[in-house]
Amino acid sequence: QGVEVQTDYVPLLNSLAMYGWQLTCVLPTPIVKTNREGNLSTKQIVFLQRPSLPQKAKKRESKVNNL
Repeated sequence: QGVEVQTDYVPLLNSLAMYGWQLTCVLPTPIVKTNREGNLSTKQIVFLQRPSLPQKAKKRESKVNNL
């Protein structure tokens, strides 16, 4: 009660989105730290994925067929 949770993944997600990465899951961990002001912070595990790129698969197939 009386606790405000602040998370800001937007800068991370924007920087990785230009390379095709997408956020799939965020897991909290039991790691909790207190700073000088008495604020608590937690560590979280962030899972990202990129969809497969069909163009690269086609290039590999053509190389195999040419051998």
